[in-house]
Amino acid sequence: MSWLAIGLALLNACCFTAGTWLQYGVAATTPSLLAAARRPRWLAGLALLATGAACQVIALSFAPVTLVEPAGVLGIVLTVLLGLRLRGERLRPGTACALAAILTGAGSFAVLAALHTVPAPIGTESLVGAGAAVGGVVAVCALAGSALGGRARSLISAVGGGAAYGTTSTFVRAATERFAAEGVGPALLAVLAGLAAVLLAGFWLVQRAHAGSPPENTVANLTVTDPLVAVAIGVGLLGEAPGLTVPVAGLGIAAAVLAFAGVVHLYRTTPPHPSLPSATRQETPCPSSA
Repeated sequence: MSWLAIGLALLNACCFTAGTWLQYGVAATTPSLLAAARRPRWLAGLALLATGAACQVIALSFAPVTLVEPAGVLGIVLTVLLGLRLRGERLRPGTACALAAILTGAGSFAVLAALHTVPAPIGTESLVGAGAAVGGVVAVCALAGSALGGRARSLISAVGGGAAYGTTSTFVRAATERFAAEGVGPALLAVLAGLAAVLLAGFWLVQRAHAGSPPENTVANLTVTDPLVAVAIGVGLLGEAPGLTVPVAGLGIAAAVLAFAGVVHLYRTTPPHPSLPSATRQETPCPSSA
């Protein structure tokens, strides 16, 4: 079953890459999400993203996250290579270093999390706390994105979208636990409502991110932010790492910083795609370095 899980994770990466590119081409040139949703290309991208998500869920039922997550980061490589091909460019040393930083950091973080965390029951108080914390992050990112422009707006919007998506695993597990305990009831419906809210918030912010930056940046951002938030919730609010030591926590933080540094470098250096109208390209300046 392990090989099947790896295959499904790789299929998810391919679907995610193709779906993101299809939606980016529409979202970057349409005035609103409603207008984009009327375009067949955008809907095809949505279908691919949904297919990839289903593959990922099935893969996680066959193999541990240690095996599935590293395969999922292939989407970053595919997206960057596709962008280079469409622009007729070669892989530059800076981009190669950024990819290496993202893959090393994200992969190391996923392995550390899988080896040092154990699932814990999700109580109502912990679930509400997780929803409130991520809701605050999403609100801050949405407000900050409204005040910014270009790639800075895309960067902060994708962080908010990744934070929202990072909560979905917690809500899905909570829904499974409540269904097993009492079937369909008020508790399960409340959890499903929360799940729908974070999915919609994440989806809206990701579409917003598409409008201001090439898709390889958004894919890299989501691939890094999503698991970071999921693990932070598990460790900080759900108590899933009771034996966590300071050295392991330090390694995890270092891996996260390395991965996100690679993401920021991509935002600063990836040129706009020539298929976009010039007006759109002029509104995507690189964010200043920290």
